[in-house]
Amino acid sequence: MAAGRDYYEILGVKKTASDEELKKAYRNLAKKWHPDKHKGDKDAENKFKEISEAYAVLSDKEKREQYDRLGREAFGPGGANPFAGFDFSQFMGGGARGRKTGGARRSGTIDFTDIFGDLFGGGGGYDAGPSRGSDVQAETTIDFRDAIHGSTLDLRVGNERVKVKIPEGIADGQTMRVRGRGGAGEQGGPAGDLHLVVRVRPHPLFERRGDDIHIDLPITVGEAIRGAEIDAPTVHGPVRMRIPAGTQAGKTLRLTGKGVKKSSGASGDQYCRIQIVIPPSAPADAVDAIEHAYPENPRANLKTTL
Repeated sequence: MAAGRDYYEILGVKKTASDEELKKAYRNLAKKWHPDKHKGDKDAENKFKEISEAYAVLSDKEKREQYDRLGREAFGPGGANPFAGFDFSQFMGGGARGRKTGGARRSGTIDFTDIFGDLFGGGGGYDAGPSRGSDVQAETTIDFRDAIHGSTLDLRVGNERVKVKIPEGIADGQTMRVRGRGGAGEQGGPAGDLHLVVRVRPHPLFERRGDDIHIDLPITVGEAIRGAEIDAPTVHGPVRMRIPAGTQAGKTLRLTGKGVKKSSGASGDQYCRIQIVIPPSAPADAVDAIEHAYPENPRANLKTTL
């Protein structure tokens, strides 16, 4: 069964774990891996046996002390076998479902009737009632526009088509919880939930930082010198924007409320970083005229040495 794995590792607890911590860990794992939930799955059956073996040893004070001193050798050839004579079939394939075990079935000094009666309810056997389905995790990738404005996705989860409403302003990496769209419940129990991780494709122009949008906005030399009103792109469509006269390259201008809508209902801002586009070629007389009109040296205040 456990093939040499450490019993504490199997239950996911520290070596200092208390009896209650052991019981809690075993309860969760036993419910997860019980063969009744994985009919015909040999791996699940072996996993269930593995965690039951670990709990049988660690929940018995004497056996736990032996295990802590000697490890598995305490129960190897020539030593006491904690599962000698124990028949796991009483817990496989629903053999114990809905009935009382006629007496205590023991493995060494561990009373499995008491263990399962305590963990799963009932006075002497595993009597499974309605149980909630398992949660399911999935991931999807959406366009930048759909993340900003919201959308509805038609996803296939398991063998079912599921419509998922993506809220306006969802961020890259955010996880959505879709109730009741996970694994089916058992014995009339509720379905689990779908945990959907949303990835957002980057946009060639717009960059999102929190709830703000940032872009590089190109303007002409004339617009930078004289000032202008231009149509600036935003995630909500183009808006008229004023470029002040004498605007320098690298200056950032803000468009209030043109960012991502927040959960509060307000919106972030858009920041436009100005890029002055220099023509690849220009008439010599035009260049001379500009230099004559603006003779200032832009590097006059720069230090040339350390």
